[in-house]
Amino acid sequence: MSVTNEVLVSDSEFLTAALVQSNVSVWYREDPDPIGNLMDYGGIVEGYTPDSIKLAGAHFVRGRFEFRTYIK
Repeated sequence: MSVTNEVLVSDSEFLTAALVQSNVSVWYREDPDPIGNLMDYGGIVEGYTPDSIKLAGAHFVRGRFEFRTYIK
């Protein structure tokens, strides 16, 4: 079975992840780095604003991090 990940960007993608309770991880990635570094295992999306995402009680700045969910 192949497992891939999807980068969440839009409010509708975060809403969908929250509704289906997908686990969302937090990654830090600079331009030349194609993979990035896992910063936090994250959790379920508890809330989102134009500036931040709330995962498992912690707030993460949208402009600084990449948010990924796994698709089976």
